[in-house]
Amino acid sequence: MPAFADELFKQLSKIPLLTPSEERKLWFDYKQNNSMDARQELIYRYQPLVCKIVTILKPSEQVYLDLFQEGVVGLVEAVERFEPQRGFKFSTYARFRIRGRALTFLQKHAKHPQNMSESDQLTLLIHNIKDEDADPDEHAQDSFLLDRIYECLNALPEKEKDAFVAVVLKEEEPKDVAKRMKISRSYLSRLLKKSWKRIRDMLDELRDDLD
Repeated sequence: MPAFADELFKQLSKIPLLTPSEERKLWFDYKQNNSMDARQELIYRYQPLVCKIVTILKPSEQVYLDLFQEGVVGLVEAVERFEPQRGFKFSTYARFRIRGRALTFLQKHAKHPQNMSESDQLTLLIHNIKDEDADPDEHAQDSFLLDRIYECLNALPEKEKDAFVAVVLKEEEPKDVAKRMKISRSYLSRLLKKSWKRIRDMLDELRDDLD
């Protein structure tokens, strides 16, 4: 990690996590009362998530800050478009937007495009599954897409879903997931491959429907 990125990470790591009650109040104040202070606080308190996602991508020193700024744009979009009453977890919703914008930036601007993992490929698929300029009602479109993502997850067999959520969405170590699920690493790998295929097929069908 570049020295300035390390310093940024240290500074952002000092930002305290929101408690559930604090977060509920901020979302209420922003979405119900249109409080710009609450909006800004949500963006501020979730910046460590942006730093974490960008750092995991291991960008070069030349693009790190650009990538972080792009991730913050994704975070702002997520805060503005998130609908807390739908019962979804904001960090999961924001992760797709932040990582999607960062990966799209890398693909467009990196001199040497990186080899993307299946997780990154899926994130790009989700992020670019629709043309954002095609529909003026972006809130409704985001809500539709988020629903479809969760439908895909919920359509998975239980073990595949548990493995996918833990390793892909929560980014837990595979060895820890396998131990908790009381299965071998090789079996976990097979579960993930099956879940990737099912989700990719479902999202491809969704993209065809939206075209």
